Amino acid sequence: MWIRGKAWVNNNIEEVCIQIDRFIKNIKKECKPDIQFESHQIIFPASIDMHVHVRGAQLSYKETVATATSEAVYGGVGLIVDMPNTVPPVNTYQRVIERIREFENYSRSDFGIYSGVSKEIEKVDSLPIAGYKIYPEDLEKEETKEVLMKSKKLKVLHPEIPLALRVPRKLRELWMEVASLYLVYGNVHITHITNYETLKLAKELGFTTDITPHHLLVNGERDCLSKVNPPIREYIIRLQLLRALYEADTIVSDHAPHTREEKNLEYELCPPGIAAVSFTTPFIYSLAFKDLISLERAVNLLSKNPAKILNIPYGEIKIGNVANFTVISKKQWKYKTKFSKVTETPLDYYPLEVKVDFTIIQGKPAFDGENVLPIRGVNPFDKTGKY
Repeated sequence: MWIRGKAWVNNNIEEVCIQIDRFIKNIKKECKPDIQFESHQIIFPASIDMHVHVRGAQLSYKETVATATSEAVYGGVGLIVDMPNTVPPVNTYQRVIERIREFENYSRSDFGIYSGVSKEIEKVDSLPIAGYKIYPEDLEKEETKEVLMKSKKLKVLHPEIPLALRVPRKLRELWMEVASLYLVYGNVHITHITNYETLKLAKELGFTTDITPHHLLVNGERDCLSKVNPPIREYIIRLQLLRALYEADTIVSDHAPHTREEKNLEYELCPPGIAAVSFTTPFIYSLAFKDLISLERAVNLLSKNPAKILNIPYGEIKIGNVANFTVISKKQWKYKTKFSKVTETPLDYYPLEVKVDFTIIQGKPAFDGENVLPIRGVNPFDKTGKY
């Protein structure tokens, strides 16, 4: 199949024809297209979100694989990587296989999964996972040392020391975040960084990094709706973190859904988390179209850099890469979730300048501007098709 339109190719917007099946087969100037995109639309490599809490399994009352990935493609995300803190947790050989099969049956986007720190390191490491998630409480476990020493796969660190989980939320201070970086080594990615000092040290230590929109935009932790881990910092810290838009490797949603009833509990009891996987892509491209960041930087944050970190053939429109695209256009609108079970976030009605018109997964339309279509995503970390 041939598609034609304005596309981000070779770090520039060009009018091109792209031949696709599941992969990009050819790129040239002229063709007889099967699909012609309109002049106001631009084709970008689909976004990659390295940090999503899909829930599912026994937490399906909060969110399912189908609803989370539907929300993802609505937001222009072509691949999500799922966190392991489900019920039951994904940290054994059997649970990893079950989780992969759950995604194979229901995912509307391409996907990867992280395992939790496991006592079955040799067996789990043989499975097609994106890597491991290290939580603060894991930093005291012997099996974490085993994962750091024995596995070459990516390790994603929640940057807080275990003490941060034992003190009142208001005492979860910046030094606890910074100190955690000294407890890991190797192929490590530091996620949802909340302050510039953590970002700077992570770079000095050779780690890759990400930030979230809510740690930049949400005006402090005011209530259960804005309660999140690590905590949203005060105004001055958030202003300093804006530098990360130019220095961090990527940006993630940290999509963490909970029910309305859970978020309506008393502040001390309500679970932390903000669910806005569909916000990140239009937000970053809105910044680009306002000339606050370059289009090249936007593509690097959303697509190219996370593909490099995960070592998968995504993130660029070039021959041989997977045919995942986000088609956007300039349009003023106010953000709201659409397909997630979560209907209220602190980012609701945030004004945006860019709308996702289409999301294409594995060469097939997954979102057509109104509806999510019943395609099945694949796991690019599975090279054998065995699982």
